[in-house]
Amino acid sequence: MNIIIIGCGRLGSTLALELADAGYNIAVIDSDAKRLSALGSGFNGLAIKGIEYDNSILKQAGISRASFVISVTPDDNLNITASLIAKNIFKVPRVIAKINNPNKKDVFKVLDIETINPTELISYMIKSKIEGDPK
Repeated sequence: MNIIIIGCGRLGSTLALELADAGYNIAVIDSDAKRLSALGSGFNGLAIKGIEYDNSILKQAGISRASFVISVTPDDNLNITASLIAKNIFKVPRVIAKINNPNKKDVFKVLDIETINPTELISYMIKSKIEGDPK
């Protein structure tokens, strides 16, 4: 399965390394070469420096064969733009974006972009631990 990860910060690099280790074909795109270097020399995927939503960069990453595009940059607008291009222009079957600002959740919803919201996930997990505490 071919997966493109847009953004190589802590989440993007961790996700890329874990998925590559699990045997998936991974391409990571980031505009910052320093962030890409965090993948290390043992990374067996493709690391591409470039503008994350640029058509030629996406094609270099193999977007025509991608089953997933996962956009996890710290910029919601970039995540929206990259997701819409992957979904509407390249017809990638599954596109997932990270929401950084929970106030933008409705924008992602209106645009029909599948999301992961770390703030809500962490809040839910903490609440579950509190409610599950036997004290």
